[in-house]
Amino acid sequence: MALPLMLLALAAIVVLSNRQLVQPPDLEVAAPPPDPLAGFPVDTQDSLTAPDIQVPARLKLTFLGKPEELCAELTEIGLPNGGWTKAPFRRGRWQCASDVVPLTTPSVDFGPATLFFLLRGGAEDRVDYLRLKLNVEDPRQMEYGEATVRSVIGALSDRYSWAVPERFLQAISDFEALEMTDRGVRLSVAPEDPNLTGDPAASQRLNIILNFGEPDLIRPADGFQR
Repeated sequence: MALPLMLLALAAIVVLSNRQLVQPPDLEVAAPPPDPLAGFPVDTQDSLTAPDIQVPARLKLTFLGKPEELCAELTEIGLPNGGWTKAPFRRGRWQCASDVVPLTTPSVDFGPATLFFLLRGGAEDRVDYLRLKLNVEDPRQMEYGEATVRSVIGALSDRYSWAVPERFLQAISDFEALEMTDRGVRLSVAPEDPNLTGDPAASQRLNIILNFGEPDLIRPADGFQR
């Protein structure tokens, strides 16, 4: 009786041993990947993982093209200039500018309406600044002076496909002061103040500036060249 029990126990030990041999080893749990944001401050991590990411750079208009063609177009409008050349006494700047151009003939009581423009850029192929100065002594010629200014701004906007804000054009029509920014372009309309200049006729002079400047937080393409 003892011998069969011993054989049965031995068989059970053999079966259990075989089960242990064929049982797969425990799988090792892989370590989680390192947090790529771990090196940033907590507030930076929060801003980067926020549902609405705040991008610091804003889209900004930059006008590239052939400024010399624009200068030639302004000549055709009636504002002769010396063409697109290096600006005198301004290193790294290009420009074309007109003299003070009479827009109308003088009358008995008033001088002619006049316009001056200065177009500048930081490179031979880039425009980044336009200044216009309109002088209208005769109120009856105001509409004509405004139309000429619109022609100059229109030549710029048509060539570079830029929709000029109506608010800006309205300020020119109304001879009213305005400072605004449209997609990075800083626009200014500034009537001269007789109280500051001591000239009663200053109220008929209007300074108009369109400053395109450089795009914010955008690295120049040549900076990536090796």
